[in-house]
Formats: sequence, structure tokens, C-alpha cells
Amino acid sequence: MEKSKITDVFFDLDHTLYDFDKNSAHTFNDVFKELGLKGTENFMIQFKPINDYYWSRFAKEEITQDFLRYGRLKDTFDAINVKITDDHIYHIADYFINNLADYNHVFEGTYEALDYLKDKYRLHIITNGPEKVQELKLTNSKLDHYFETVTNSEKAGVKKPNPKIFEYALNAANTNPMKSLMIGDNIEADIIGAQQVGMNVIHFNEYQIKNDYNFTEINKLTELKNLL
Repeated sequence: MEKSKITDVFFDLDHTLYDFDKNSAHTFNDVFKELGLKGTENFMIQFKPINDYYWSRFAKEEITQDFLRYGRLKDTFDAINVKITDDHIYHIADYFINNLADYNHVFEGTYEALDYLKDKYRLHIITNGPEKVQELKLTNSKLDHYFETVTNSEKAGVKKPNPKIFEYALNAANTNPMKSLMIGDNIEADIIGAQQVGMNVIHFNEYQIKNDYNFTEINKLTELKNLL
């Protein structure tokens, strides 16, 4: 990657800028208290890999959004041995979507990195999340003003890693792949997906999970100041 050629930097939102896991934990805790649920202390430990699995299937269009919202909760409650009715699962699913954006924790260094980049590059978002929810996350976490364009899977009609969503985002930004950089946490959806259309890539690996790829990698967003 020749940084002198980069004009546009694209970010994933959840798990890259917006701390989805931390905000999810707060949201679930609220609704669990409302319902008086017990035995949910290990909910997030089980939810994270189950949610990742369902999102991977959703991105491949193997399941619907409704199936994702129900299935990830049902499987998590089963994993922690908490008996719960379908009515409660549907209530939790609706509560989660409607209230998640009330919590707005971002990853350490997010604002510092974006403040550094915004005067050097045009910044953009590419996300698979629902449009209204993602807009609320960006607004409530005071991230929205950094980005010139926001592409989501509803607008593009496809999800990452489908090349068409990256092409849609590039067209919306009026730029080309060789001058563009994608930064995201998900190797399959963000990194390999962007590479397929010729974009430069940086893998955000906050939890330093080992992998067999040789992508340029950062563990903290402030490391972008040394690369760009």
C-alpha cells in the first residue's frame, strides 16, 4: 500500500469503531432486569461467537434477518441453560434493536484516529447493519460528522463480502479501488471482500486473534497514525 496514493478511507462500523460487544452487554442487562431473568451472567461469553456465526450465515444470505435475531438469542439461552419462552425471546430481540444505540461506547482511540485522518483523507462507512440502527449509532456516538458517505447493505442490496457493496460504496464516494483503503475487523467480510475489488486493506484485530493471513494489521486504532 502506497499511502501517497490513498485518497479515501472506508471503515466498518460494528466491532471496528463502535464497540458492539460492550454496548450489547449493557442493552441485554437492561432488558434482563426488566424481565427479571436470572442466570444470565455468562450470556455475553456465549453470545459473541454465536452472533458471529449467525452474521456469517446472514452475510452469505443463507438465513433471513428475522432468523438471525431469534436464532442467536435462542442458541445463547440454550448454551447457558436458561429456560425462556419464545415470547420473551422476541421481546428481547425487539428491545435490543430498538435500544442498542442508546449506548455509545467506541473503541479506545477512535476519536483520536478519526481526528487525525479527517484532514488527510475522505472518510466513509461500509456496514452490513440495518440502516436506521446504524444511523443512530453514528449520530449518538458523535461519529457521523466524520464521514462523507455511509453505505449499508440495505442501500446496496447485498452484504459484505459481496463485491457489489464495495463497488456501490466506491461509486457513492466517487473514487476507485486503487486510491481506497478498507479498515475492518472481519477478515472474510471486510478484508477479503474489499481485496476482491482491488482495495487496499488494514485488518483491525483488537483482540489479537491469531490468523494465517499476512494482512497489514493494527491492534489499536491510533496505530493508523503511523501507517497513514
